[in-house]
Amino acid sequence: MQNSAQDKTDIVETANEKESKALMELAVAYFKKNDFKKSTQLLFQAKDLAEESNNHGLTAKIYGSLAHQYMQLNLDDNAKKYLDKAIQQINQMPEGDEKKLFKGLSYLDLGNITFDEKKFVDANLYYKKSLKEFLSAKSAKNIPVYHYRRSLYNIGNSFININKIDSAELFLNKALVIKDDENIELNFFITTSLSQIYTQKGLYQRAIDSLTNIINNKNLNNVRLESDIYYALSQNYKKIGDYDKSIFYNEKYVKLDNANKEKEFKAINSAMNEEQKDFKAEISDADSNTKWVALISFVFLVLFLLFIFYLLYKRKKERSAFEQVINHLKRDQNVIKQANPSEKHELKTDRFNVPELAEKELLIKLSKFEESGKFTNPKLNISNLAVALKTNTSYLSDVINHHKGKNFNSYINELRIAYICEKIYNNKEYLNYKISYLAEESGFTSHSAFATVFKNITGISPSAFLREASKNFNQKTIE
Repeated sequence: MQNSAQDKTDIVETANEKESKALMELAVAYFKKNDFKKSTQLLFQAKDLAEESNNHGLTAKIYGSLAHQYMQLNLDDNAKKYLDKAIQQINQMPEGDEKKLFKGLSYLDLGNITFDEKKFVDANLYYKKSLKEFLSAKSAKNIPVYHYRRSLYNIGNSFININKIDSAELFLNKALVIKDDENIELNFFITTSLSQIYTQKGLYQRAIDSLTNIINNKNLNNVRLESDIYYALSQNYKKIGDYDKSIFYNEKYVKLDNANKEKEFKAINSAMNEEQKDFKAEISDADSNTKWVALISFVFLVLFLLFIFYLLYKRKKERSAFEQVINHLKRDQNVIKQANPSEKHELKTDRFNVPELAEKELLIKLSKFEESGKFTNPKLNISNLAVALKTNTSYLSDVINHHKGKNFNSYINELRIAYICEKIYNNKEYLNYKISYLAEESGFTSHSAFATVFKNITGISPSAFLREASKNFNQKTIE
């Protein structure tokens, strides 16, 4: 009877392993279809079965898949938790090629998390460790060529972000020439990163051609990558002065990005529900003190996820405001469109009687004044500007009100904000300047006044504008 019971236990464990593997394969299939909600649910089911099986390799694989899933949802803290669990399981595996494979994969994921934290040098080191593990396998057949290429791709991609363009191009081309007919999608990621190098080298048309070839490929089935390509096309067309196509692709990017965010929210809710099941199980088995700890932990988890939602929504609004400012600057170098349409300046309804000839001359002088940058003088007022333009304050005030559609102070403030926005957008060194310095350079006498006027005019704070501008200089491909 005892042997029969033991045999039955072995059968149950084997059945659990088979079912867990089947669920994981289904999860991968749904993940490739961009159905993150269903994929997450299946992975949690597979996790429960794998934990009962005592199969370290299988459990590590599923923990790693959950970590990767959370990374796709930009929940890196949850990803780290499951990646740590995966590494614990890997350490209990016997030595061999399978262990090397899993260690290499864990280094890849650690690199991806570190990459998301913008620690590109550290990420590069993790990617190199993953490549080293794959190369140390006794048999190359035991390491799928896809993972080997991923290491090369990630090394190249991280080199882009630490400004080692030649090294980046070398590793990306190595990854690209390796034949792998089963994973064509990776070619798209590699080519997208290569196009980023072309952009940095000023080869905008070559970048556009590479990205367009990907978009037109019928095998492209990754909406995240498609979204990134639309954004990259928008930026490259802007570089060559084709603003119609830039706006066209930017609109496609925004539309697709919004759709992706909705899918992410559904997947996050699904993950929360699965995590909640674990919390409920812990609460039912614990004493009263442990119950309170688990409940508080769950509340903090919910608050954390709500905070993530808020950040995503806020960043999206800031990006939209940034794009509006830059697009408007490209059309009109001197004036930024008012961000808040409900905010109107009080203008004179009755015009001062300005002679027609004097009015035309004054408009020409104002145009030259706008190009000169003299509006950054902090001591500038309507009186000394009138003297500089050889007119009087009444004429000057009337022409600005009538032709510029605003009073003198608003006119000068918008010139100053447009000036500093253009400097930040086109000069990378400005990203390292303090806001107080930016305020001083643009003609404001205080940090607070600059910040208030900047946000009123652009709809975005100076610090948020700097962050969005930094993304343009350090654009990365999301995998």
